[in-house]
Amino acid sequence: MDNQHRDPHDQLRALYRSLLERQSNFDEFKQLLSLYPDSVTDTNPESEEAAYIRARLNFRISEWVDGEFDGLSVDQVLQWRNIVVEERFNVVLSPWRESSVW
Repeated sequence: MDNQHRDPHDQLRALYRSLLERQSNFDEFKQLLSLYPDSVTDTNPESEEAAYIRARLNFRISEWVDGEFDGLSVDQVLQWRNIVVEERFNVVLSPWRESSVW
């Protein structure tokens, strides 16, 4: 399927399913998120190491969902990190909102 025609919500559902159905996927997802620095901000941009970790995370997610995944942005990785690693469940999770057309 063409990248331009992938539904972001379908991608999110596929990621959720992969994390819920395979404990090993969730464990690796959490481990990679924990490696990503929480210090990335507008004034402190993503380092080379952080970019590598995010690229690795996106690659693994693509494998879990059979290549049907466009990848997480810096902001999306930080949101997921807050929820999964820091266990801050009150964070608004809308990782695809920035790319969705309303």
